[in-house]
Amino acid sequence: MRQKVFVIGVLLAVGLTGVLLIRGTVLRDAAVQTDPTLLGTLWPEPRPLTGFLLSDHRGQAFTEEQLKGQWSLVFFGYTSCPDICPITMAILGHLVSQMQEQQLTVPRVFMVSLDPERDDADKLGQYVGYFGDDLVGLRGSPDQLDPLARQIGAVYERSTPDEQGNYDIAHSASVFVVDPLGRLYAVLSPPHEVSAMVSKLVAIQRHFERG
Repeated sequence: MRQKVFVIGVLLAVGLTGVLLIRGTVLRDAAVQTDPTLLGTLWPEPRPLTGFLLSDHRGQAFTEEQLKGQWSLVFFGYTSCPDICPITMAILGHLVSQMQEQQLTVPRVFMVSLDPERDDADKLGQYVGYFGDDLVGLRGSPDQLDPLARQIGAVYERSTPDEQGNYDIAHSASVFVVDPLGRLYAVLSPPHEVSAMVSKLVAIQRHFERG
């Protein structure tokens, strides 16, 4: 009798685990059947981004409300980054220009600084402005940054400063796609290429419009 109860319990546990795994992939799989290019791109369940307060490079407050009513691309980096950041930001700047030329729905581009100690508003503004007039830099203290970074899944780690106080920050090159409802909707993983990113964004927007 005990063995029978144990077996039933195991089967129930396995079944529950399967349900939890399936639940998060139903929307993704349906989208992939419609457009295979979205495989590994759509977030299984759109995640609302809430409860954070940053400031843009002009000194204006930036909360979840500023992410609503438009498509947004959010990238986490820092101005002293030697490679990933300038390359990614250049690609995002070209992406905006290409989508404007093709009269597509152009997303806002936000770079969130992971280095508030060195990236003041002026430095951040000059940096993002180099890659495009419409690009926006966001910054805040670590306590202000962490709520957004945790929700969006941005992982980063600062190295130990050397004798001169210099340090690097290891971080991902992923670009996070936020829908007009202010939800994390998709993730564009590297390597990045402008035309491919444009095609994926168009597919993502169409999927959103289909509901």
